[in-house]
Amino acid sequence: MKKSLFLGIAASAAVFAAPISLSDAIAMAKTNNSQIKAEKAKVEMAESGQSEARSRFMPQLSLTASVTKINDPIYIDLGQIQQGLSGLADGLATVGPAGVYSKAYIDAYNKAQAGYEQAYAGARAQGLSEAEANAFALDKVGGSAQEIAQQTADKYAADSKQQLDAAKAKIDDADFRMKVQDDVFFNARLTAIWPIFTGLKIYSAYDAAKENVNAKKAAFDMAQNTILMDVATKYFTLRLAEELTVLRESTKKNLEEHLARSKKLEEGGQISKAERLRAEVALAEAENALEDSYRDQTLARLALASLLHTDTNITAITPVLAPEQTLAMEEFKQLAMDRHPGLRQLRTERKRSQDAVSAARADYFPTVALFAYKELYTRDLTLLEPDWAVGAKMQWDLFKGGETRSKVSNAKALDRSLSSMEEQTMDNIGLLVEKRWREMEHAKSRLESLKKTRELAEEAHRSQTLAYEAGLATGLDVVDAELALSRLQVADLKAHYDAVVAWLGLLEASGEVVNAGEMLKNIKPVEETKAEEVKPAEPVAEPTAVPAAESNVVANDSLNVIANPEGVKQSAPADSAAPAPVDTTAAPAN
Repeated sequence: MKKSLFLGIAASAAVFAAPISLSDAIAMAKTNNSQIKAEKAKVEMAESGQSEARSRFMPQLSLTASVTKINDPIYIDLGQIQQGLSGLADGLATVGPAGVYSKAYIDAYNKAQAGYEQAYAGARAQGLSEAEANAFALDKVGGSAQEIAQQTADKYAADSKQQLDAAKAKIDDADFRMKVQDDVFFNARLTAIWPIFTGLKIYSAYDAAKENVNAKKAAFDMAQNTILMDVATKYFTLRLAEELTVLRESTKKNLEEHLARSKKLEEGGQISKAERLRAEVALAEAENALEDSYRDQTLARLALASLLHTDTNITAITPVLAPEQTLAMEEFKQLAMDRHPGLRQLRTERKRSQDAVSAARADYFPTVALFAYKELYTRDLTLLEPDWAVGAKMQWDLFKGGETRSKVSNAKALDRSLSSMEEQTMDNIGLLVEKRWREMEHAKSRLESLKKTRELAEEAHRSQTLAYEAGLATGLDVVDAELALSRLQVADLKAHYDAVVAWLGLLEASGEVVNAGEMLKNIKPVEETKAEEVKPAEPVAEPTAVPAAESNVVANDSLNVIANPEGVKQSAPADSAAPAPVDTTAAPAN
């Protein structure tokens, strides 16, 4: 009862499942698979790194502002200068008035004497006597030259003495401490720096960032290629499980009809109980095989749905058939050498290693940069700080203890290592392509050998069924023929599966799994329901009794000449009471 319920549920789930083709499965995986999304995010990160590396070619403009509090204001103490000035003022106060007196005396004397002589000469010209002219001139000038000079010199000397005393007092009283910085001050500066020569370091870094993008894209293609290979394999595993289920449903139905006929013949006394029991055993084994097929189909559906990040309500409709026309092995090898994502990633990493050598060598050269800055807040600037400045700066590390030489050697060693890995990878890819090519050819050859054998098995099954219904063969013969045909059909399906998986492996090696669905689009899809079931032979009239001896004499030589395919056991002899083995092999494990 439980088995029938399970089979019913599994059959119902298959009927209402949404059909998807291989192209649909690949498209869903590219959109929904978490690992593909993660690898795509890595590509986006690498592209951001390339943009960052490109920005280093441009000048860098920055705005800085700060508020600072120090312990005490900063002063410049000019006390020693004050002392010197005070001493100088003392000296001048001592000797200065005398010098001022002499100069003032001479100047006043010369001026007064010149005025006296001019007035005296004028008076004499008017006819005055010497005494009258002298009196007139002295009155006009204001006295004798000596008196005038003495008065003027005394006045200037006194004024000079007073001024020097006032200057000394002012120097002594002045505060010769200058504040150059408050204890709280604010700065705001706009700065521009533009490296114009770095020994190709910036260019090498940008080139490495660009190659890093290519490497991440190759890694993305490799991860996607591997995942899509897994998707395609699980897709055809599900399709194989579904086709095996249809095949075993057909076998079960045929055995049910045979059992029904056997019961009628037993009731009529035409066959023995053993033959009817053999039919029941064969039916039970067929039901077990069908239950295993449903279980394998469910597991395959779960595995595929997990990769696609969708529900399990799906069914595969692309047949398990590899394209008949494919490239030659050498063409696949060349395609793999050109397009294998892992090989592309290695080659990109080699370019990055070469850029690393150039970047390491850049340390041998100086770095030259232009700079400029403008103070946006000048109120708190000190006397030594300008409002703006422009200039150029050069830095040349002449000796770094051999660090640069070590970096160059390390980068070169990495390049040699990647070169060796590239050669080894090329050899491995060539071997992989040849292995999968031969697997595909072997599967195709198996299909050719099974084709004639299957035709013979189908004819033997038809002949045994007709002979049994005519009373010329035993029930054991029919059961053995049915099981032999079933095993050959299973072997045929698995040979197709092996061929298509080997073909997918060739696509994986050449990075073309993403196009597998398009390559198979010309193959007619399987119907959404079940495949066409094997139609049982039309029932004939109830067979007449046949003497036991005659029945035993009837030979079934056709089964004895059926070739034994790989994994198919020989049918039991017609007169054997032991049940024939049933192939219950499910689809390949996920």
